[in-house]
Amino acid sequence: MKKIILITVLFAFNYSFSQITIEGFIFDKATNESLPYATIQSISLSNKNYYTISNEDGKFEINVVSSADSLLVRTIGFKTKKVPISYFKSNKTLYLSPNTYNLNTVLIVAKKEKNYVYNLLSRLLKKYEKKKHITDSKAFLTLTSSARGIPIEIIEGFYNSKQSLSKGIVDFKLKGGRFGQKRSFPFYSLNNTDILKDFQLFGKASNILPLHPGNLSSGAIKWKYNVKVDSCKNCNAQDISISFNPKRASNRFFSGTIIFNKETLTIKKIQLAITDPKIKNFTSISNDDSVTPKSVKININFNPIDYKKIQSIDFELTMYYKSTKSFEIISSNSFLYFYDYNKPFEEPYFTDNIAFKNDYDKIMALQSSDDFWNSNYQFPKSFKEEKAINYFKNNGYLINYNNNIPAIYLNLIKPSILTWKKDRLLDWKNIKVSLNKSDKRNSINQRDPSGELKGDKVFYSYGDMKRYMTNQKGKEQFKFSYVLDSYLKKGEIQFVTQTLFNRATSFYPYNRTQNKLIYIGVIFDIYEVFNRELKDQLKNITNFNDAKVACNTKFKEATTLVNKMKLDTELGLNSRKLKRWSERIKLKLNNFSE
Repeated sequence: MKKIILITVLFAFNYSFSQITIEGFIFDKATNESLPYATIQSISLSNKNYYTISNEDGKFEINVVSSADSLLVRTIGFKTKKVPISYFKSNKTLYLSPNTYNLNTVLIVAKKEKNYVYNLLSRLLKKYEKKKHITDSKAFLTLTSSARGIPIEIIEGFYNSKQSLSKGIVDFKLKGGRFGQKRSFPFYSLNNTDILKDFQLFGKASNILPLHPGNLSSGAIKWKYNVKVDSCKNCNAQDISISFNPKRASNRFFSGTIIFNKETLTIKKIQLAITDPKIKNFTSISNDDSVTPKSVKININFNPIDYKKIQSIDFELTMYYKSTKSFEIISSNSFLYFYDYNKPFEEPYFTDNIAFKNDYDKIMALQSSDDFWNSNYQFPKSFKEEKAINYFKNNGYLINYNNNIPAIYLNLIKPSILTWKKDRLLDWKNIKVSLNKSDKRNSINQRDPSGELKGDKVFYSYGDMKRYMTNQKGKEQFKFSYVLDSYLKKGEIQFVTQTLFNRATSFYPYNRTQNKLIYIGVIFDIYEVFNRELKDQLKNITNFNDAKVACNTKFKEATTLVNKMKLDTELGLNSRKLKRWSERIKLKLNNFSE
């Protein structure tokens, strides 16, 4: 929780598309501190209800259907409060009162009966081990990393997620994202999502992260842990809190608490923490640097509207980062919010099977429009996030903000995919001389955002070229594809397409001349011409399956023309015909409006 100084009035009634947008803050009445991640649900006579959560500053934004609607606000440990939306005409902050808690019989019995609390915990865990049902949902990720209070990374992403009460996150696929980094200290935290995907809530596991009672048998819990019922400050009358701490100092077992309803054995929140943890396969991207995890905190919050679903996961990781140049203490915080249960995004479609190195790499290919972000953003940016974005504008770089990736950043990030841009020409640094074995298997280093895609050799003399050709065997390969994506705007489907060049699986070992580079550029442009035709065609299509058919058809048509150009220009060796093709394709491109 944080004390917030309110400077401006941050509430509004914005009327558009038959909806009203309400903004405000949720605060603790007793302490005057903000309440992060409180659940806000609209109650409408039309039964068209919305819900959201407050951000880490307690700020929220929600749509309602009419001015007659109400808001129902709840968070664990506080009394649920229902207010008409007219409340926010004259108030910017809603205050919640803490629940009062009296010493109940469970705590008394637990003090008298030694095995009572172990048996109670065992019953709870066994119940959740059996909850195998998988729930599909959308997910929104915010991630910030800092060192010495200075931002070094920020990430925002939308995902399709599958999760269950026993396994936790079982699948997690990127829909679209954006990120920023400090220019002088590029740090990559997005594999935090891989750690969370691996973390199993209940049942035996060999997690990357340390274990907790949910991963152990009843006998192991008694052997490893001290378990007790605690006075649950501000809990509901039916709730209790069980805490657990390792009997011996250990870097492989979490301490923590579980808050749950003692009658129904329904978990509401799990809190885990450990200092100096042992985390498997936790290494630096650079072989010259070392990373030592110092603390981990995880909060798993279950949805108060339906406790059978996970609402959010808050993951905080502090680490020592030592390089040849410096030593830093880095704090990285990831917050995952699950929503729109059983209504996942339509996943992006690629005409070619692309093995992305990681989500950073995929973000570069999925340049989501501003409309997509404005339509899907789940809660306002926190003060910390706003501060980080402003910092990166002057001291780093921002990827996919304003739907743009400046060319200078490509040299820093070295993505495996390049998108077609009018003002961005291919150069030999973007095309590999040859493929290594992992490239041929279409498998790329999953941790290193830059992978093996470093600047390749450029030939400056005929002698260099001839000697290289004598020792080099292989053929040219240039891989292009389309990506098709969609989102809803005002209830109508919108399509987004882009032309991609796959650096990871493309190569050319021989005569790396300017003419050959023009030849590859013409291929790229041909695919973009047909992509422009596809964009026009998609304006009259209303479902994703038909859009995929159209996408595949246009890609095949483009490939047919590319093959014709290759034959006519003798693979780019006929300069006269290559020039003619280049002029013809550029003219076609100029006939399309951006």
